[in-house]
Amino acid sequence: MLLRFISSNQFKVHALLLPFYLLATIDLFLVLNFNSRLTAAYVFIALTNYKEASDFVATYWRPVALVLSLFALCYGLGLAGLYKRRFYKSRALALLSACTLLLGYGAYFYKTATLNGLGQGAVLDLAAKDQSTPFGYLSQIGLTTYLHAQSQEHISKRRTAQVNIISQTNEPNVDTLVFVIGESSRPHNWSLYGYHNPTTPNLDRQKGVFRLDNVCTTSPYTSVAVPSMLSLSPISNWDLIASSQSLVGIYRKAGYDTHWLSVQEVDSFGGIIPHIAAEAQHRHYFERSYDHAMLPAYEKILLDGGTRKQAIFIHIKGSHFDYARRYPDNFRKFQPATNSAKDQITADYDNTILYTDWILNSLITQLQASKRSALLVYASDHGENILDDHRGLLGHGIGNEYDLAVSSFIWASDNLPAPLNLRLAKLKDRADQPISISSLPHTLLGITGVLTNDYNSAHDLMSDTFIPSTCPYLLGSGYVPSFQFSIRPAAKASGQLVHQAD
Repeated sequence: MLLRFISSNQFKVHALLLPFYLLATIDLFLVLNFNSRLTAAYVFIALTNYKEASDFVATYWRPVALVLSLFALCYGLGLAGLYKRRFYKSRALALLSACTLLLGYGAYFYKTATLNGLGQGAVLDLAAKDQSTPFGYLSQIGLTTYLHAQSQEHISKRRTAQVNIISQTNEPNVDTLVFVIGESSRPHNWSLYGYHNPTTPNLDRQKGVFRLDNVCTTSPYTSVAVPSMLSLSPISNWDLIASSQSLVGIYRKAGYDTHWLSVQEVDSFGGIIPHIAAEAQHRHYFERSYDHAMLPAYEKILLDGGTRKQAIFIHIKGSHFDYARRYPDNFRKFQPATNSAKDQITADYDNTILYTDWILNSLITQLQASKRSALLVYASDHGENILDDHRGLLGHGIGNEYDLAVSSFIWASDNLPAPLNLRLAKLKDRADQPISISSLPHTLLGITGVLTNDYNSAHDLMSDTFIPSTCPYLLGSGYVPSFQFSIRPAAKASGQLVHQAD
């Protein structure tokens, strides 16, 4: 109403409102496809992580193009109808509308201030929850600006953050620790978890594998999940995760030779992952390659290890969209049963799992050949939707049973000291319990005997005081304290929906 009475030239008014109409169209797209509003989190990812943004556009370009085409048609017709038309203008009604808006925002701000106090928290809370159209978009953009400045502050704090190791075992335990960070890999399509296609033939028969059946991520976004799985802080405290040294820095401080091998693109706008990598003594990047490109460097690291303890962190491309581009032709084993998009996507996705299985088995085989006592931990950053049901969802960032569930296991060499083997046996008791990827760093520090002030035995899978996770996570709409799901039954159900490869 304010915009209606503020000017008699409504053609000019609505022409100037074009950016808001575009934002409203994007907002509607998110509501219809993800049941989520256009919040600062989405704006922040779009403006600061061009890789995630480009992957999103590549995945959803058809519905995006359709929505934008309909918008252009409707908007063009609307402007044509307003051209050279003049409307009644009333300063009194415009002032009344403005006062009504101010009263509404003022009342909500007062309510927020009574809960959070009169200060920055109340302003931020008002901005975060203001999802009105069109003024809410200004609030979200303003909040995005604040978040960007805050992220720069986090990065600055990371550079000066200190690691305080309170105790470290002198007993022989694990000579080489390998932490493999997967990508978009859900357990529903792993034969290791009961999927009907033999997508993990090597791991299915590999000795020393402790399968974790109900593992959840802390966020369906790589830029949040990876820092979280390498941090000792809970996902409810993102500021601390973003500004503190990670597991990489802890092992470096403990005297381990630390290595970061990545097949992911080096994205200076991709959040704090590059800064986590910088905590390692040695970094190796293999951009725009298949995952096996890093295997020779990995083998050389093992050969050159000598008597020093090693912590090797590997970030693979895994099952990241576009699935058909994630594996060499000789891994194109599974073929679609029909020409449907679902069957084609599922076949390509299954082939990415088959390739990942080979990669992981190669890493384990080289560890065995090194004769060093070793642990290999694998966990994906998040899962993936692949047109599983009537919702027709593809990709991640949604927050459901498909992109919050992740594949994860721990492999142990057969030459570990007997006390460690007894502790590892407890993993069998944890197999069916809900486990968050945030428990992995606590578990690794516990078994390697490198303890800091932030170590918590309640998150250590091999501790008698371990507490199963409620699976809290961060989504675009904010922090969610829990998520209830059971992965293994879902994996079997999913297997019935996907056509068997010929």
